[in-house]
Parts: sequence; structure tokens; C-alpha cells
Amino acid sequence: MADVSADFARAMARKKQAASETAAAIPRRRFLAEIGLFASACALAPLLRADPRMAGARDARDWLQRVEHLSQQLKAARIASAGWRREIDALNGATALQEFLPQLQFQRALETLTRTGKDPVKSFVTLADVDGSLRRAAFAAAYFVFAKGQVITPHGHRGMVSAHTVVAGKLHVRTYDRLGRDAGALRLRPRLDTRAGPGFSAAISAREGNVHWFVAEQDASATLDVIVQDIDANGRAFALELVDPLAAQLDSDGVLHAPLLSWEQSSRKYQQGQA
Repeated sequence: MADVSADFARAMARKKQAASETAAAIPRRRFLAEIGLFASACALAPLLRADPRMAGARDARDWLQRVEHLSQQLKAARIASAGWRREIDALNGATALQEFLPQLQFQRALETLTRTGKDPVKSFVTLADVDGSLRRAAFAAAYFVFAKGQVITPHGHRGMVSAHTVVAGKLHVRTYDRLGRDAGALRLRPRLDTRAGPGFSAAISAREGNVHWFVAEQDASATLDVIVQDIDANGRAFALELVDPLAAQLDSDGVLHAPLLSWEQSSRKYQQGQA
């Protein structure tokens, strides 16, 4: 097994060297469009590799183990997505993630910052054990790095959950509970509208906070994301559903009926200064 791990690591190093220029900064839209391949991408085309010493650092190890346990429980349907959301938010809020960001290659992620375009830049993080071997996990980890004004446009989720911890800068975070779907719209109830700094965590479940919207208010703002996919959350098939909460109709029960948008419509309204 050690020889296989060593051969795999060397192969990944060669692949990373050959593809470094194209892999160094992947726009959010391309990433989201390919998120169905997230797990295989983490294994086959890692951008950032966590310091092997991380597995030997108590706080980092405890956080990883608890995230892994919660994610395994979710994938095995032993806990619901609502329970995962509550537990991961509490864990992230109680953990000083900033203290071991250097071992998670955060500085290298920040170096991918670009002010070209309106999308933040995503960087995968692969995890390594103390012997340097790659670690397979029930969750995937990634950074999103924003220049001031860059936007993750409002969208809902199916077939996955995620948690987003602010680790740098300041983000305007808005989330909505997902109550159902009409023809051409999602039914939503506002959940959160806040300016968030380091340490703030906003996780989603199949219902709570399932629709979110992020706008960077400072340069070099960033989130560290934990993502679990291939689960039954509004169906098992993965999908992102872009919505327009600003054009939503409010019914007599206080529920927003937010129209569904195409990628082009969402970008035009929410990333080009019209929202």
C-alpha cells in the first residue's frame, strides 16, 4: 500500500506540474458546472495539498475527525441534513480555523485572487496523513477567494449540502430557507442577512439556508467550504437552481416565490451591478 501511495503521489506531482497554469485558478462557474465530478477532481487534479503535519496537530486533527464523522453519518443516512447543518455550524463556530490555515495552504489559495471578472476563484484542498499519503474523506474541502465586489449569485441546491466558514475579509451573506418549488420558481423564506467576518459559518441543509448569496465587501475575502454530495437532499441528483429573490412575489403567508434564472440571467443581474 505504501508503494502504491508513493507512486500515486509522484504521478499527481507530475500531473500538477504539467497543469499548474490552468489549474491554479478555476472560475466558480466552471467549478459549479462540474461539481458532479468534485470527488474525482479532488483525487485526480489537486491544486493545494495540506501539510502532512496537519494530521499530527491536535486541533486540526480533531476538527477533521469531527467533520469526517458528521459527513459519514450524513452519507449513511444516520442523521438528517438539518442535523448535519446544525452540528457543522456549531463545530466551525467553536474552532479557531485561522490557527491552522497555514497547514491548509491558505496563503497559496490567496495568491489565486484575480480582479478579472465577477466570479471568485476556487481552490481544492487535498488532505494528507502524517506519512504523506493522500486521505480519502466523506467530504471535500475548497477555498473560495474573492476580490471586492465579486459575487456568488443566489442559488439553491439539490443532492448536496455544504458549510461555508469565512476565514478572511468581509462578506455580505444572505440565505433563504427552501419551502418548495412551483412551476418556474422556488418558494423561499428569508433566513439570514448579515455582514460576516472571520469565524462566521453558514451551512445549508435540504431546507434550512438551502439558497444562499455571497457578495465580497473587501479584497481577499475568503471562505473555507466543506461539501458533501451524493446524498438525498431535494433528490439525489445534483443540481444548482439559480433564483431571483429580488424579483420574488410575496404571498399572503409571507413566502417568497423567486423565479428561476439561467446562468446568463443570473450573472447579468447579480454580477454586473444591476442587483
